[in-house]
Amino acid sequence: MTITHKGASIYYTDQGHGSPLLLLHGFLENHTMWEPFLQPLTANHRVVCVDLLGHGKSECIGYLHTMEDMAAAIYELISYLQIEPVTIIGHSMGGYVGLAFAKAYPQSVKGLCLLNSTPEPDSLERKAVRTRANEMARTHYEQLVRMSFVNLFDNPSKSDYHKEIDQALQEALKTTHQGYVAANSGMKERVNFSKFWKELNIKKGMILGREDWIIDSSRHKRLYESETDFFKMINGGHMLHITNQEQTVSALLQFLE
Repeated sequence: MTITHKGASIYYTDQGHGSPLLLLHGFLENHTMWEPFLQPLTANHRVVCVDLLGHGKSECIGYLHTMEDMAAAIYELISYLQIEPVTIIGHSMGGYVGLAFAKAYPQSVKGLCLLNSTPEPDSLERKAVRTRANEMARTHYEQLVRMSFVNLFDNPSKSDYHKEIDQALQEALKTTHQGYVAANSGMKERVNFSKFWKELNIKKGMILGREDWIIDSSRHKRLYESETDFFKMINGGHMLHITNQEQTVSALLQFLE
């Protein structure tokens, strides 16, 4: 199903009955990342999965998609579906979008869970990496996507989950050059939500991987656990939904309870 936002088609799925739950994928992902989770989550929830701007079957609105741009598209969708207030689970970039959404539309969100995600902005080093990636995208796009995606996994995972990673990579390769650059630029420019997260007065959750090289889970435990309603560290890296599906589902259900 689709809606139109600023002239762009936004794709979503809508399944189940109960309290509304919005699932937001990460960079180079799309709604299909959530398919293994739909059966347990739809048991008690109306689950909406959306392709964020420039990902999956959703179109772009420019060459810069800020987290606020993506949040505005999400707001149009949930307003159309009349499912406010909604609980949001966001993986990686999806968590950044969830934070931007909670700040811009506080009346529309009931809970927010960051899965392999952070309220903190990019470091200077990370911003430099994104700049180089966007430059490389001009001439070696497919090679860049393959490298960017596979590097999210540690070596044991690359071996143990070869089939699952390859399937997810095929979805990543569907992301257009414009979608890559627009989202990568938006993440580079995102603001610091750390203070906002600590003061946010809704149900808050963080589910992090102990071996995640992008999000320092031990540091986040030290800085945010006391002001987060549900904080969980589980074994695995940045792609817990692939490499530790069972514990990730269990943690998400615990947060929702």
